[in-house]
Amino acid sequence: MIPGPRVRESLLPDPTDQRWLLKSLLAQRPWSLLASFSMAAGFICWGLIPVVVGHAIDDAVASGDLAGLWRYVGLLAIVYSCSAAFQYLARFFLMRSELLVGHDLRMAVTDRIQDPSELAGRKRTPGELLSIASADTRKVSEAVMMTVFPVAEMCSILYVAAMMTATVWWLGLFVLCAAPIIATVAVYAARPLQTRSLARQKAVAAAAAMATDVVQGLRILKGLGAIESVTGRYHGLSREALDATVSANAAQARLNAITEIVGSLFTIAVGILSGWLALAGRISIGDLITLIGLMQFVITPMTMFGRNLASRWASAAASSLRVREVLNAAAARTTDAAPARTRDAFAAFAPGLHVVSGLDAHQKEQVHEALGGLDRGTLLVVPHLSELFSGTVSDNVGGPAEQVAHALTVASATDIPGGPTREVGEEGNHLSGGQRQRVALARAIASDPELLVLDDPTTAVDSVTESHIVDNFVVDRKEKVSVVLSESPAWKSRADRVWEAPEFLRILDDGATGEEASR
Repeated sequence: MIPGPRVRESLLPDPTDQRWLLKSLLAQRPWSLLASFSMAAGFICWGLIPVVVGHAIDDAVASGDLAGLWRYVGLLAIVYSCSAAFQYLARFFLMRSELLVGHDLRMAVTDRIQDPSELAGRKRTPGELLSIASADTRKVSEAVMMTVFPVAEMCSILYVAAMMTATVWWLGLFVLCAAPIIATVAVYAARPLQTRSLARQKAVAAAAAMATDVVQGLRILKGLGAIESVTGRYHGLSREALDATVSANAAQARLNAITEIVGSLFTIAVGILSGWLALAGRISIGDLITLIGLMQFVITPMTMFGRNLASRWASAAASSLRVREVLNAAAARTTDAAPARTRDAFAAFAPGLHVVSGLDAHQKEQVHEALGGLDRGTLLVVPHLSELFSGTVSDNVGGPAEQVAHALTVASATDIPGGPTREVGEEGNHLSGGQRQRVALARAIASDPELLVLDDPTTAVDSVTESHIVDNFVVDRKEKVSVVLSESPAWKSRADRVWEAPEFLRILDDGATGEEASR
């Protein structure tokens, strides 16, 4: 179920379905069908205008019938009003469908990204995942128009063919034959665009991903003096994205030019034939105006039909591949990653502070994996890596004002200028490293889990502040189990039990006896 103004179930198909893109675009039935019907009705009303004008010339203007002319003027007003109303409804239902499909896609992708099982396979950077969750889902949702406009365009072509058949039968047949020819030409002309669209989206996504990652680690890069190197690399990716975009836009321009030329030749041919028929006296002036008006009207649906099918679908198909890759990604770890013996091991721990020392990076990853499947009563926090979001300090800690104040006090974060109402900025960039770490620690404390596991929670603060944090933390969490992975003397000095790495890992693997855990 998807949260929102009203709880609504996602209508997206299974991502393993080979027709996932088509079914996703049709997921918002009946709204997309109503949009198709309204758009087709609006197009046909617009196509009625040259027919009404042609009849007005033959029936009223030619005979000097002023009353009849006013009747046709009134009819034109009705046709215009109906066209506007149908177009409004079509746009409303289309935008509604696009927004709902886009929302469902973003929620599906972000839910998969944030799933504790994580994504198996190749390493994906946060920037790349952000690009997929935003730009690619938007490209797919925008293709909902493919379920609306092509239907309206086909209805317009059939309507014009019927109207022209009623005047000159072989001109109607000519329109019916020309439509698939123009569409086929557009599809063939769009083949380079399909390839280049995929290359463009990959290049743009790579540049956006790196930009996101650079901003995220800007402080570290400055500290390492690597700004110049990273700038050069980003310049290269940005140039590749620019070249790919120019190439794709050139292919789009060629597609537009080809379809416009073919459509224009078709219109010119019908105009010449209609003029010849009028000169030969086989059709009236009103019929001539009707035929020319219909051709001017239908040229856009005929050229856009093939162009939309080719270009819009190519872009949506390229993005759908990237979206489905995330949705179909296997789990990096299963629910068995936290077996019952791991839960039993922690359940047997005595309340108080347990400090684990001597863990290398690989061993810490083992601990993270072991805790990955534990329930919400367990909380693993890595404060020096935790992300802050735009908003105030209080927003990032979460909870009632009294709870926020208490958590900030325990984390010795009450000295942050501005207090709980201080804006932290994008990813906490308005705060120092130590302030960000303390806010993240306060967030963990405010959640008040039965078991709290912290990984190097005070690496960015000075020794005096660290000592205050440890003292406050020990008092606050004395009735609950807290495990801190740290080499800090401040944490070790106040620990109820200091575990060496081999012993702690054995406990996780084999389970703890009550005596071992409570010693």
